[in-house]
Amino acid sequence: MNAARIIVLIAAALAAAAAAYFVYQSSSTPEPATAQPQVVQASTVDVLAARRDLPVGSRVQASDLYWQAWPEDAVSPSQIRRDREPDAAEEFAGAVVRSEISEGEPVSPRFLLQAGEAGFMSAVLGPGMRATSVPISAETGAGGFILPGDRVDVIVSYEAEEEGNARRRFFVAETVVENARILAIDQTFGGEEDAESVVVGETATLELTPEQANAVVLAVARGDISLSLRSLADGEGGPRLVSRQPNPNLNRPDPEDFEPLRDEDQMVVYRYGQARVVSAGDN
Repeated sequence: MNAARIIVLIAAALAAAAAAYFVYQSSSTPEPATAQPQVVQASTVDVLAARRDLPVGSRVQASDLYWQAWPEDAVSPSQIRRDREPDAAEEFAGAVVRSEISEGEPVSPRFLLQAGEAGFMSAVLGPGMRATSVPISAETGAGGFILPGDRVDVIVSYEAEEEGNARRRFFVAETVVENARILAIDQTFGGEEDAESVVVGETATLELTPEQANAVVLAVARGDISLSLRSLADGEGGPRLVSRQPNPNLNRPDPEDFEPLRDEDQMVVYRYGQARVVSAGDN
């Protein structure tokens, strides 16, 4: 073997050894650690939010509201913060929803109407219903035991005169509307947490249909209005119109159909369209 071949073989062996050493060094050298991204926790505050969808006109309960964490930088001035109004959920209980609120949406005071605020009564009314007020007293309002939210019958009483050879005057009582809901007594609205067990006022506001409202207004002009409190068991359904227009000539009984009474004062009582003549002294 000549000297040139030996030199080439030695150079090849040295190159192979160098390559092997380089590969060994590369595999044994640890890779530099990758820098972890830094997570910055945003500052949050608790804001009042709706626990469920709240449609327009619905009454808000304290359980319908809850405190939800919200980025402090994204809180608007109209939102209600817990650190500023910790009792807001209880304070808004009984309010009426003026603008629809979705589940999880922050609540703003402009979305709700508190009792006594402008627009509260129109928010309480059902669709197609009207608020109509009638004068009352302790005597004609069940002694003050009629409260907002109760159901009542509206009764009108007036004096009528019998035409004939000898005129006779008698009293008539007619039920105009049954099962009407009381919205308010004076400025006391239904659903208030501080409502008294007895409310004596001078005005009762009823929830009626337009036709029923017309009949009640005519009844007020015709005579004296009394409210008869209904049992809770009889409060199902809406108000019902009984008499369209109080009139002594409508379904008035013929005096000859009744035995003459010794008392000069007589009363004709209408109940569910049936008429009955009674003595003013009868119990």
